[in-house]
Amino acid sequence: MLAGNFFWIAVLLPLIDLFPIALTSVAAWVDFERREIPDSIWIAILVLLPIRVWWLWPAVTLWHMPVGAVVALLLGVAVARNDRFGGGDVKLFAALGGWFGITAVAPLALWCAIAGLPLAIVAAVHGKKDYAYGPAILIGASVYWLFPNLLGRIGGWN
Repeated sequence: MLAGNFFWIAVLLPLIDLFPIALTSVAAWVDFERREIPDSIWIAILVLLPIRVWWLWPAVTLWHMPVGAVVALLLGVAVARNDRFGGGDVKLFAALGGWFGITAVAPLALWCAIAGLPLAIVAAVHGKKDYAYGPAILIGASVYWLFPNLLGRIGGWN
C-alpha cells in the first residue's frame, strides 16, 4: 500500500499541476504578444479545479482552494492599484491561488515578483512604462510547482 501511495503522491500529483502551468504558458505568450490575458485561460484553470480536488481528496482540505483564490485576488487587486499589474494578471494570479491553495499564495507572489523585476528593469531601460507580466507569473508559478518548499529550505524552516 505504501508503494501505491508513493506513486500517487510523487508521480501523479505533479502531473495534475501541469494543467495550470501549461495554461499559464499560453497566457504568458499571449500577454507578451498582445499585452492581454484572455479570460478563457483563468476560467479554464478554475473549471479544472474540481478535478484537482477529486484527485487530492482527502489529502486536501476543501477550504484551502477558494480561500487561496480570494486572497490571491485581493492581493492582485492591491498590487494592480499601484503598479502595472493588469486585470488579466489579477485574474490569472487568483486562479493560480485557487489551484494551489492558500498556503501557496505568499510563495507564488514572491516568485512572481522576483521574476518580474528583470522585466521591469528591461522595460525601464527601453523607456517603456508598460510590459507583459504574464511571463513573470509563469516563472513564479513554475518555480512554486517545481520547488514548493523552496522558501522553507532557503529560510531553514524545512
